[in-house]
Amino acid sequence: MSIQSISGLRFRLALKQTLPFALLVSLLAWTAYSLVARHIYNVVDDEVQDRSIAVRSMLQIRRNSVTWLKEQADPEVRERFEKSVRYYQLLDRQGKVVESSGELSAFTLPLSTTARQSLESGRPSYETLPSNTGGRVRVYNSLVEGQQHTQYLMRVGLSLDDVDETCRNIALFIIAVFPVVIILQAGSSWLTARNALRPLEQINAAAKEISLDHPDRRLPLTGKGDELEQLSTTLNAMIAGFQASFQQTSEFLRNLSHELRQPLTVLRAETEQALRMGNLGEDYRKMLSKQLEHVELLSRTVSCLLASAQAEFSEIRLHRQTEDLYELVKAAVDGMSVSAGERGIQIIGNLQPEVMGEFDAGQLWRLLLNLLDNAIKFTPSPGRIDVSLTSDHEFATIMVRDTGCGISPDDLPRIFDRNFRASSAIKSGIAGTGLGLHFAKSIAESHGGCLEVASKVGEGSCFRVILPLHAYHGADLVPEQHPSQSIN
Repeated sequence: MSIQSISGLRFRLALKQTLPFALLVSLLAWTAYSLVARHIYNVVDDEVQDRSIAVRSMLQIRRNSVTWLKEQADPEVRERFEKSVRYYQLLDRQGKVVESSGELSAFTLPLSTTARQSLESGRPSYETLPSNTGGRVRVYNSLVEGQQHTQYLMRVGLSLDDVDETCRNIALFIIAVFPVVIILQAGSSWLTARNALRPLEQINAAAKEISLDHPDRRLPLTGKGDELEQLSTTLNAMIAGFQASFQQTSEFLRNLSHELRQPLTVLRAETEQALRMGNLGEDYRKMLSKQLEHVELLSRTVSCLLASAQAEFSEIRLHRQTEDLYELVKAAVDGMSVSAGERGIQIIGNLQPEVMGEFDAGQLWRLLLNLLDNAIKFTPSPGRIDVSLTSDHEFATIMVRDTGCGISPDDLPRIFDRNFRASSAIKSGIAGTGLGLHFAKSIAESHGGCLEVASKVGEGSCFRVILPLHAYHGADLVPEQHPSQSIN
């Protein structure tokens, strides 16, 4: 699991927490606003009803004329009455205005269906009507009686401007606070998801360190007994099973290689002895020579199989000693010059003397033989192989350049893969196992170095080995840090 994928999971978890929270907060805010607004308007209804009662207590109707009894009332009732008659209207049964307050004299308060129903049924009612100021007025309709039981419709109103402004401010406050609450919740959800996924990041980092180079490493345990610890425990058990299986496979390959080496050695010795006999016919000698070639190929295959298995399971054990790399490379060049000469190929060495360092001579010998053997096999006669050795205070560089057929650009990225054979080798019918270069690269990397290749089809190939002169413990060598010449 990559960091990017973890970040995506963190985002999804935070989103799944934030969206339901946002919906819940929206519902609660709408419900709270509705309840508060309803309560406020209920208070307004109670207030306008009280004002209607105050007006009724001061009202006396005689022959369609209105007399106010406010002079006989105490100051508190009088003050309440003065507030109540701001929006006041008195209508007869036909809907004609008998008395109206100054606020309503500038316009006609419409006689709505609700007011007509109150006039006909005698039941009080509430309604909201527009005012002359562009606002709204809450009106309470009720019947009052004059002399001779004449009924009139009394309408007392209360401006809703302040109430509407209050409700509007509450709504604006909710709208302003809502995004802040959601942002805070989103941040909290993000932090919660990050803390919850932090053990996964640790597991991911630990899992990246588990490889064939470090098969004994395990995933960390949280010690909390939670689901993540159970997952880590299960994966650790699975990794331990894989490690045991790998070790068994490696042991099997080692045993198989050792079992095959002895009969191959005997067969090669007997074949060589038969070839040294002078009384053999030409056809018989050719047959034995061909058999010897196949035995040597099979012997090299077994050796490469064992070495590759050791490399695959990180079992290349180096026995470092102070060695002169010049002597080692020179011996390899001299040893392979004979077989190269038989094919019409010349090996030329340009070697810097006294390149001292800490190496495993046996493993480097195998690396050099693999590179030289490949160069000989893929270089047609007449051909040339240049071997160079240079060094500075920290690194040694070995380059093997041939004039062979080269490697196609499609094959270059996979040339060091195990069991991979280039298309040129398959087309030309050159025998091989596809293990040599893979093993050579493993040897170079086990020394803390690297093996690189550059090639052009029809011009040849160049392999470069970079080796530190001293053993490095810890991080692997970064090849880009080596200030050597370009491989091209």
